[in-house]
Amino acid sequence: MPGKPYKIEWRGPLHRLGGLGHASREYVKALKRRGITVHSGSARRTAASGLLESKRGMKVLIYHYPPHTLDMARERRRYGRIILNAVWETSRIPARWIPAINEFDAVFVPTRHNVKAMRESGVRVPLYIVPHGVDTAVYNPSNAPKPIQGSKGRFVFLSVFGFQHRKNPETLLRAYWEEFTDKDNVMLVIKTGGYGPKQTGEWIRSRIARYKASLNIPHKTAPLVILTGLMNEKKLKGLYTAADVFVLPTRGEGVGMPFMEAMASGIPVIATAWGGHMDFVKPANSFLIPYRLKAPAASMKGRSAIAKSFRHLFADERQRWAEADLRKLKELMRKASRNPALCRAKGRKARGDMLKLGWDKAGSVMEKAIDSVIRG
Repeated sequence: MPGKPYKIEWRGPLHRLGGLGHASREYVKALKRRGITVHSGSARRTAASGLLESKRGMKVLIYHYPPHTLDMARERRRYGRIILNAVWETSRIPARWIPAINEFDAVFVPTRHNVKAMRESGVRVPLYIVPHGVDTAVYNPSNAPKPIQGSKGRFVFLSVFGFQHRKNPETLLRAYWEEFTDKDNVMLVIKTGGYGPKQTGEWIRSRIARYKASLNIPHKTAPLVILTGLMNEKKLKGLYTAADVFVLPTRGEGVGMPFMEAMASGIPVIATAWGGHMDFVKPANSFLIPYRLKAPAASMKGRSAIAKSFRHLFADERQRWAEADLRKLKELMRKASRNPALCRAKGRKARGDMLKLGWDKAGSVMEKAIDSVIRG
C-alpha cells in the first residue's frame, strides 16, 4: 500500500526468456500494483546511490540471480535489507551457494519443496514461501486452439519444456513410442527449445531421431509433432487449448510454470509426483506418476541422455531427483486417452484451482514477507 517505509530495488533477469525472466517481471508488476515503489533492472551490478535511509524510507534490494554473484560487502553499504529471491529443483542446492545465501537477510522461495531443499542443505536465514502466479485471463479454456496439422479427431498429449535432461524428454518419448502405435488415435505435441545457438531445432530433432532408433521399437508409432521455434504468448495459449492433457515426467521442478499454464487453460497434467509443483498438482486435478529418488549423475550417461545436462548444477553426489516410473507413465497416458471425460472433469478442477493462484495474490504474499523482513 502507499506510504510503505521502504522502497525496493529489484535486480533480476527481467529481459530473459523462460520461467525465471517471466517470474521476475510478474513479481515487479505485482508489487507496483500494490503501490510499492519498485526500481528494477537486469544488471547484476547497478550504480545504486544514496544512503541506507532516505526520505522515502529504507532501501531494500531483492536479488533474483544466483546468490554467489552478489558482492554482499559492497551492497551492505547501500541497502538496509538484502533479500534473495530463489528457486531450486533438486533435493539440495549447490554447496558453493550456501555460505553466500546465509549472508542475506532472508530468502523468498515459491514452494515448500524449495524450503525443504534449502533447510536440508544448511541454509539458516529466514525462509518465506512467496508463490508464483499464473495469469488466468491469458491462459483460459476459451482461447481459440492453435491449429495442429493432423490433430483433428485425435486425443492430443502436449508437453512444453526446455530441452534439458532435468525435464526428462527421454522417458516421455519412450513411453509414448512404446505404448501407442499408428493404429491409436492419439498425437504427442512437444514444444521445446535448446540452450545456445548450436542447439537448434534441427539438432533437437536429430537427437530425438537417434534415440528412437536406439530403442528398436517393433511397431509403427503414433504421430509426434515437435515445435522448436519461438512462440509468443498468443500462440502458446492456443497450444494448451488444442490439447486434451499436458504430460511431463519431470525429474524436478522448483515450481513448474507450464503445469500452471496448462491447468489454467482447463487441461489436467500427467506429472511426476515430486517437486515444487506438488503444492498445486493434486490427484483431483491431475494424474500423478510414481517415482524413485536417484542421484542426477546416474541418468546423465548412455543413450537416454539426449538433452543438455547442466552437470555443473545437478551432478552433486548429495543431490537427488525423481525418476518417473516408465510403466506407470504408460498406464496413465493410456488411461487419459481412453477417458476424455475424466480429463475434462480434472481440467475443470484444475482451472478452478488456478483461479486462486494469480500474480496479485503472489504480490500480496510478497508484500507481507517484505514487511516481516523489515520488522526483523
